[in-house]
Amino acid sequence: MYYKKVEAYCKKNNIAISVFERRCGLGNGTIGGWIDSNPRIDSLQKVATEMGISLADLLQDNQNTEKEESQ
Repeated sequence: MYYKKVEAYCKKNNIAISVFERRCGLGNGTIGGWIDSNPRIDSLQKVATEMGISLADLLQDNQNTEKEESQ
């Protein structure tokens, strides 16, 4: 899940998800909403940029996580 990836990044960098959302220009609670729904691609791009990774890397990491969770 994208949420877990962002959550891990925020924990590693000792920042709250709400602070990260503001840095990305996202509304409060946007990332938390990704627990139950799919994010918009423009939101994912903002997150990837803030994390310093490509959108492809963010998407790839998510696909690998989903495969691991289903096993």
